[in-house]
Amino acid sequence: MVASACRQMFRSLWAFVNRALTKHASSLMPAGGLFGAECCPLPEGSPELDRITRTATRLFDVPMALVTLLDDDWQWFASKVGMAMDRTPRDQAFCAHAILLPAPMVVPDARLDPRFADNPLVTRDPFVRFYAGHTVRSRQGVPLGTLCVLDTRPRTFSESDRQALADLAAMVEKQLHLRGADAEAAQARTALAQRQALLSRVVDHAGVGIALLDGEGRILESNLYFESLTGRAASALQGQPFRELLDLRDRDQGCQALDVVGGADPAGPAHELRFRHPDGNVTWVQLGFSTLPDSEGSGEHRIVVATDIDTLRRTQFDLRDLQRQLEERVRARTAELEASAAALEVETARRDNAQSALVAEREHFRRVLENTSDAFVEIDGEDRILTWNGSARRIFGWPAEEALGRRFGELTVPPPLRTRHARWLQRLRDNGYSTRMKQRIETQGQRRNGEEFPMEMTFSTSQEGERLMVHGFLVDISQRKADEAVLRETMRRLRTITDNVPAMIAHIGADLCYRFHNRTYFHWFDLPPQGLVGRHLGTFWGDALFDKMRPDIERVLAGEHLTVEYMLPARQGNMWFHGNFVPHTDDEGRSDGFYLLAQDITERKRLYERIEHEASHDPLTGLANRRGLMQRLTEAMARARRHGRALGVMFMDLDDFKQMNDTLGHDYGDAVLQRFAADIAASVRETDFVCRLAGDEFVVVLEDLPALPDVLIATGEVILERINAQADVLGIPVGLASSIGAVTYDGSRDETPAQLLARADGAMYEAKSGGKNRMVVL
Repeated sequence: MVASACRQMFRSLWAFVNRALTKHASSLMPAGGLFGAECCPLPEGSPELDRITRTATRLFDVPMALVTLLDDDWQWFASKVGMAMDRTPRDQAFCAHAILLPAPMVVPDARLDPRFADNPLVTRDPFVRFYAGHTVRSRQGVPLGTLCVLDTRPRTFSESDRQALADLAAMVEKQLHLRGADAEAAQARTALAQRQALLSRVVDHAGVGIALLDGEGRILESNLYFESLTGRAASALQGQPFRELLDLRDRDQGCQALDVVGGADPAGPAHELRFRHPDGNVTWVQLGFSTLPDSEGSGEHRIVVATDIDTLRRTQFDLRDLQRQLEERVRARTAELEASAAALEVETARRDNAQSALVAEREHFRRVLENTSDAFVEIDGEDRILTWNGSARRIFGWPAEEALGRRFGELTVPPPLRTRHARWLQRLRDNGYSTRMKQRIETQGQRRNGEEFPMEMTFSTSQEGERLMVHGFLVDISQRKADEAVLRETMRRLRTITDNVPAMIAHIGADLCYRFHNRTYFHWFDLPPQGLVGRHLGTFWGDALFDKMRPDIERVLAGEHLTVEYMLPARQGNMWFHGNFVPHTDDEGRSDGFYLLAQDITERKRLYERIEHEASHDPLTGLANRRGLMQRLTEAMARARRHGRALGVMFMDLDDFKQMNDTLGHDYGDAVLQRFAADIAASVRETDFVCRLAGDEFVVVLEDLPALPDVLIATGEVILERINAQADVLGIPVGLASSIGAVTYDGSRDETPAQLLARADGAMYEAKSGGKNRMVVL
């Protein structure tokens, strides 16, 4: 177990070092100069670029030639001929213009070019009059600078000159690209060397011994701790066969463990073995073996991880010796007491009675042992059967008269396991104990007819002088294994059923963490098959829903069965669920969480909302109808009374609408009503409520008004102005007008919504009787 943990630690350490070194190596890379690795300022006297600029001055007969590199602020000269400066500000650079063009930039006379006429490079030294530059790009195509030629006098530049300048610029690009590639390679080599050095230091200073073996089991590499465990220097370990490090008593076991590592399981179990030092001393270690795949993926090398358990084993040996000494003292004292009892036996009848009771007790124990449901077997250090009860006869099929005196392994152990049984018994003879003593061990047994079966064994040992005695209770667990298989199949079927039910099924523990959920969660919420197991309910529901549902959850945990409707965001959008919460209690009646069955009712909710909307809205205009108005007006009047803020109600209809409807038809009348509704909605505040009461009658509810009716009056004027501005409907000229009645309510009057609406209706009729196309506020 320790070696397994060490191997895991080593893998984690390797991954950590890999990540750290990769990050460290990237931090060693240069910042990139201007635009990339190949653009870093070149050292003075770059011979390749200098040859190109010298060639350019001779080829074009100019006094100056430059290779320039541009950053955000400066123009740098990577190579120069005829130029004293090393750099110029970018805003003075001709090349800053040249790199923006797809072809070479030529300036025949800078004094005549408005871009450069007042440039300090033109008006002062070096007095540039002529310029020709070709863009130089990075390997990624990013403009870096130019190859340019300059003269102090105006001149022309032919097409052949342009081509020659392009050829030279290509040569400059190639040199920059080569330098960038060389720099990257050098940086990678440096990072790799640092990574290897750091990894070597980490392995050398690890708290476990680590060694690398070749395919023949010889040591290739080892760390300092491994050298200290073996008592050998690195030079002595190099090429040494691993088996020769082991004590003679452990070599076969160690070699076998090393040979079986690999295949589907590249890491084998841990083994407690002994290293023998050159001076004859031994060190107990716990060894773990694993394969190390090469670059082709095959395991040609092996890694050995060694943990020092010498102190632990020696302590165990000391404890065993102490236990043996204690047992010997107990046996000696018992012998003394028995001798004293024998001397007193002839003197007292009570002693006779006690002895008789002891005999009876022993007989009772023998009968109990004979009739116990577990097989009881006692063997000596040579594997010979000394005790064989009735259950042993029933389980294995051998009668006691045939079993006694024969070897236990030959009668009860299947042939493939007999070698392991013999090694186990040998370890008991060598050590007198086993780490698995008094533990339930599952293994395979064999009946007299050759049938193999699973059994469970518990054993202990004792010493009779120099004779080792092993006592074991054995149980046939065939039926239990069959029951477990049935249970697993039942669980598989139950999982299949729950995973195919079109509902969410889950078990949430008392800690409100998921213990089980079906695959419907994956289909609806795109979660992994076991993605919620162990997660808190609140992390899946979200804080808002969890806080809202907390009282219901507390009721369920208290033992109440509940049904709740709630909404969750899902893969296809928001979904509504009808959830059944069923309390779960343990065997002692304590709350142990609850079961959740949630069905999708999204379509039902949408249908209900659509029906609710259609029941409270006018299908022609889309505005609220009378039902919606009465509900809103009731709520608005309650808010006015609670907060002491007034509300207003405007009642209006279209003047002469019946004549338009009768003359031009109902379709035209519907269009007029739709236009009227749109004009009203566009004239009021976003928080105001507009509805169509009936026919051409419309109502507006305005909340949160000041005491004076100024807002009502202003809103009515806007509505009348917008309606009067309508010149036609469906292409037919028309003049629309409306009569509006408005009232206010501040909560001081004992008035119902119907009475308030009736007051507004009366104000509207007063406006109509007073000449129409006007508003009256009462």
